Amino acid sequence: MTHLIERFTELLRKGKYNSQTIAAYRNAIFVFYNHFRDLPQSKITEELISAYLVELGEKKGGSLEASLQAGKAIKLFYEIIFNRKLGIKANGESKGEGLPEILTEKEVVKIIEVLDNLKHKALMSIIYAAGLKLSDVLNMKVNDLDFEKRQINISPSKSEKGRILMLPKNLIPIMQAYLDKYKPQELLFGGENGKTYSPRSVQLVFQQAILKAKIQKDASVHTLRHSYAVHCLERGMDIHLLQEILGHRYLQTTAIYNQIAQVELVNIRSPFEDLEV
Repeated sequence: MTHLIERFTELLRKGKYNSQTIAAYRNAIFVFYNHFRDLPQSKITEELISAYLVELGEKKGGSLEASLQAGKAIKLFYEIIFNRKLGIKANGESKGEGLPEILTEKEVVKIIEVLDNLKHKALMSIIYAAGLKLSDVLNMKVNDLDFEKRQINISPSKSEKGRILMLPKNLIPIMQAYLDKYKPQELLFGGENGKTYSPRSVQLVFQQAILKAKIQKDASVHTLRHSYAVHCLERGMDIHLLQEILGHRYLQTTAIYNQIAQVELVNIRSPFEDLEV
């Protein structure tokens, strides 16, 4: 198990996590595996991990912040080492079939602002700006951006049809600055040697950003897409149009965001206001 922890540590370094966070996450994983030292990896179930985190949070003399940090470390370790998303929150509670975590608009701004790397800033910006999935962005080609028509082309996949989305005006300078600096040839966001950018690397960048922005939410890159959907509904977008933008096959998939969106009555405009009577 030590070699996996070393690999995890190295990936955190490559993700440019600060030394304090790397040390805390590394220590949390060592403590976690010491706790389960008599069990093989295959026997460490999600239920056991959940119970461990709940117990950690309730321990006398323990810090709630430290226990939440341990939960984030364990979840991130499982995600990037075992490619497995745990269905629990950082405090050990089950996510169940509940509603997705949502970032506020101010929190999205904070995340984008703390990203010093222009490539990372452009990548996170376009995900939120168009409500994209990470796979949409990592497969996107340079010529999928049309600055004149202000359009983003999303190519069809096995599960979804292609679609053309609006390129927000204030995203254009960010994308143009990125293209001028990095000069990608084919893939919009290519990795090393022209290969596809690793989803694992993007998740590490995002996790580092929410730490730096001091956002205490159980969020991932996909949370940007969820947040976009909710913010669109709160601005009055028709849910059928949102369904088309997100590329959902079924309306009920999009309808989950109706349960989260907080639409204020004061922002609803009656068509009667435009009648000349």
